[in-house]
Amino acid sequence: MNFASDNWAGAHPAIAQRLLEEATGFAAPYGASALDRKIEQAFNALFEREVAVYFVGTGTAANSLALASVNRPGGVSFCHREAHMLEDECGAPEFFTHGARLAPVDGENGKIDPP
Repeated sequence: MNFASDNWAGAHPAIAQRLLEEATGFAAPYGASALDRKIEQAFNALFEREVAVYFVGTGTAANSLALASVNRPGGVSFCHREAHMLEDECGAPEFFTHGARLAPVDGENGKIDPP
């Protein structure tokens, strides 16, 4: 497996096939299509509550926007010293959180050591 980047390699064949199937015809934009609603219902069932689903183009965008949704500008998010967000996101989390910092924490096997 290569975990270098989410936009570095092609999609899994099953995902690519499903995209081809869903790309025929027209659909309402911005989360208003029947497929968007179906996916949102699946997430509602998974989390056992109503949730909002936002599709983004990359994992960097997903990670950064997720941090921005729970972090104050200038705040701190703790992550493992080898975390993908810290090593590979190239400052995007700090940008989208309006300056919140990623603070590296040690630990073996990608797990943060408790204090």
